Amino acid sequence: MLKISSLNHYSSNRFNNAYLDKFLFGGNIDQELKDNNFNRLKTVNVIGGEFEQRIDSYTPTVHPLKKEKYGLMLSFSDNHLLSATIPKDLYALAMYGNADYIGDTMNLSYGHAQYQHYQKMSAGFYEKKTMSSIQLSYVSGSRAFDFYTSQSFLWTHAANDSIEFQAQAQGFTSDSLAPYFAFQGSGFSLDISYNFIFNSKKGDRQIVNFRVSNAGAIFWNKNSTKYSVDTNIKYGGFDISDFINQDSLTGKWNFEDTLGIVQAKTNYSEALPVELSIEKMADAQGKKLQAVFGFKAILTQDYRPYFYGGVHYRPVSYFSGSTYLSYGGFAGLRWGLYLNVNAGQKIRVSLGTADMIGNISKNYGFGRSANLMAVFKL
Repeated sequence: MLKISSLNHYSSNRFNNAYLDKFLFGGNIDQELKDNNFNRLKTVNVIGGEFEQRIDSYTPTVHPLKKEKYGLMLSFSDNHLLSATIPKDLYALAMYGNADYIGDTMNLSYGHAQYQHYQKMSAGFYEKKTMSSIQLSYVSGSRAFDFYTSQSFLWTHAANDSIEFQAQAQGFTSDSLAPYFAFQGSGFSLDISYNFIFNSKKGDRQIVNFRVSNAGAIFWNKNSTKYSVDTNIKYGGFDISDFINQDSLTGKWNFEDTLGIVQAKTNYSEALPVELSIEKMADAQGKKLQAVFGFKAILTQDYRPYFYGGVHYRPVSYFSGSTYLSYGGFAGLRWGLYLNVNAGQKIRVSLGTADMIGNISKNYGFGRSANLMAVFKL
């Protein structure tokens, strides 16, 4: 059996598509658009996206552990994770500057931005009856960055002649953010999926999936750059010479020292985005109308617990669909819709979205989602 899947979505709990589209596709961010999104900001303002292109191969005739109930499972996937937490005052500084905060303090604490791009080459085994599986993966790191602030403040003097900046921040970047397959790090991960199958009191088969994915790490090469800022400085602006004059030996701009930015080339390791999920899944051979619901968590500071619940309906043997509401993750409330078609006994195709409103609306949508899965019984 061969399974090909493409899972793609990005979302925000505060920034709508009219605003996000300007960053993704270009365009002018006018005053009204800035103001509308600023007025929605609260304590937690996040943006994030997950993109995975994956192929799985199931071979029942090869028996790992020398037991016939197990088959060989091989996989390859290309993965992206992007997430950010944006403090309200940081958004104001970027969009409006500090003119409205003269004589006041801007709180830039606990901002975060992270990106990981990596490939996984996985091998393991699956249990034929339940399709539960365990895989160990080699992880090839393509590119990444990770920045966050802790206690950080910007105070503009009432006379508007100087600024005081207190910052505590850290971060890193891989050696380069290009090309697409850059091979700048290596790592490992463990993926476990277990399907618990039982019968309800009415005799209906129930399937509950427990999954742990990406339990591992990436070790980036020695050309990675680590940044740190721990400073309390006062300055009255930059001179043009700070930007023109670059140190020929270190390659550093003069204003890096002014801001207290320290950088060093070093090996760097970081955890993969560990994913935990529990899902009550639909039984393809079960009742026409079934409940589906679940929970998911990604262990990154920008991702909140994700919950969903809805129904799966199969009016005929070759067609089914599901619809559900979800809340959490990088987004607020969303509506998902999936359609499934069985083309004979050997091909099954599923097409859907986790965010139907986001796909059709700029003003009321807060992200987009498009997912595809095709299963071929060879």
